[in-house]
Amino acid sequence: MRTHTPMRSHLLFLLLALSACQRNESPPPPAKAPAASAPAPRAPAVPPVTASADAAKLERGRYLVENVLACGSCHTPRDWARYGGPASGPALSGACWDDPAWELPGRVCAPNITSDPEHGIGRWTDEELMRALRDGTGRDGKTLFPLMPFLLYREMSDADAQAVIAWLRQAPATPRASARSVIPDEVYAQYKDMAAPMKTAVPEPAADDVSRGRYLATMAQCAACHAGMDEAGTPFVGGRPLPTPHGPEVVSNLTPHARGLGAVDEAAFVARFTAFKDLAPAPARAGQVNKLTMPWGFFAGLAEADLKALYRYLRTVPAVAPAAPSASGK
Repeated sequence: MRTHTPMRSHLLFLLLALSACQRNESPPPPAKAPAASAPAPRAPAVPPVTASADAAKLERGRYLVENVLACGSCHTPRDWARYGGPASGPALSGACWDDPAWELPGRVCAPNITSDPEHGIGRWTDEELMRALRDGTGRDGKTLFPLMPFLLYREMSDADAQAVIAWLRQAPATPRASARSVIPDEVYAQYKDMAAPMKTAVPEPAADDVSRGRYLATMAQCAACHAGMDEAGTPFVGGRPLPTPHGPEVVSNLTPHARGLGAVDEAAFVARFTAFKDLAPAPARAGQVNKLTMPWGFFAGLAEADLKALYRYLRTVPAVAPAAPSASGK
């Protein structure tokens, strides 16, 4: 069976970018468990998840879900006909990326992750949620489509993972059915072995700005989306055109190179994000940059201290010039 070439190319880039992030930005992943018909139990080294939480933990979970992880950028219906793709439906109630313009294989849907018991995660156990978040295993035991960045979330601290689940447990329920993904078998075969159970606990990152910025960059998937055009998908180099319903948008270079962040000071970097706190209700237009691939509306809520930490980390990565995309955009 043939797979449409742009779809296949986009998927392979996604897999390459995620794996490159792990090679270049993270410690080696734990060894995979042997294949089994049912998901393997989580190792005792990882602390159990409890849905109950104090106010500080819930606020941390809200901040992670809404801003750092930008879960709504995929799990919330969005109006792609408007600049920035603002929300067009209830938060986290599920959405499908089935417009062929996105060049994704099959029908890719992000499910309802509100606390609704019928259509959302209300009947999921904390263990099942943790497995989906960091192992990459769905409730049915199958590997999640890697648009869900579970390879990166393996670096999420145990405390943050628990805060995310605690917040989702009490977030408003939306009784809205969401469609299921339909992925061709030959595509699933490319990523089915990526899921693996966590083997060790993950501590909080060090408190210094660079360490915290590196952690935030990993959680926000900066390196994956801003991967370079080279075969290795070098993190943060940018230059790759990502497809949208209104034409490709080239991701920027986040290294200290002069064609990246080299000429951008810390204040200007922070201002780029905070400027998107209130997206203007402007229509998207074909052929222009409509800010659809970068979830500015979600990242605009990042704390100023976190944006500064992110900037200070990015100033430490190697300065590399972005490669120019070919005429075909591949």
